[in-house]
Amino acid sequence: MLADVWAGGLIGFREAMEATIIVVVFILILKKSGRPEMMKNIWKGVGAGVVASIITAILFKLVIGSFEDNEAWFEGVLMLASAALIAVVVFHLIKHHSKEELERIAEGAISDQEKGAKALSAIAFLSVWREGSETVLFMSAGTETSWAILGLIIGISAAVMLGWLMLSKGVRIDIKRLFTITTVLLIFVGAGLAAHGVHELQEEEVGLIPVYDDEFWNVNPQWDGTGEAPILHDKGLVGGTLRAMLGWNGNPTMLEFFTWAGYLTVMGILYKRDTESHTPAEESQSLL
Repeated sequence: MLADVWAGGLIGFREAMEATIIVVVFILILKKSGRPEMMKNIWKGVGAGVVASIITAILFKLVIGSFEDNEAWFEGVLMLASAALIAVVVFHLIKHHSKEELERIAEGAISDQEKGAKALSAIAFLSVWREGSETVLFMSAGTETSWAILGLIIGISAAVMLGWLMLSKGVRIDIKRLFTITTVLLIFVGAGLAAHGVHELQEEEVGLIPVYDDEFWNVNPQWDGTGEAPILHDKGLVGGTLRAMLGWNGNPTMLEFFTWAGYLTVMGILYKRDTESHTPAEESQSLL
């Protein structure tokens, strides 16, 4: 339960926050430029992006349903694909648009009387739809429970609330630090997805990846599967928290463990290298 709420919440917040920041920056620029009448075009784009995301979710659900006979195989591939996409998202964040670049885009749209309104709508639409599509993929990778959906709603609501506070109350938020924290946590989610994807492909009915060791270790307390899991079990309160936050598994196969550890190691090295390549001036102005 806790693992699903955490994963859904983190994914929802992280993805919604990216789109929210773009919308907030554009609206603030329109207000500053004395063109508040163009804000309706941004909201049209946001609305269309939300609708497109819902349609994407429905279509994706139909595609998943067609793989019922090969569910373990499909889930394994989907989890590995999601882990790879998280890596892409992380490094997109590092090489993100600066505030100045977003301002140039918005000011260019404002200055073009004929195409400006359409450009703002298109940017807002694509920003929301892109994040919505990523969310659909991440949530489909083994986190479609009602608890995960609750977490998703909480995460998206938190991102929207922060956007509202920035717009209406002038609240200043350290976006760089916020995204650094959520990105590191997202890397752990990606590691957990990669490891679980390997687990699915090692299932007997799939057998796509060989099992070299049934259990690399097993530190889970004994549990017959009925009632509440022991607190230290990876489905219990403490173990489940570690599983949610760090991708912890109390009884992984050898390949699962090395997939988890390898993902964290590679992503950690690359993340550290790329973030250090940015100058303090660039980082202070970064929004996305």
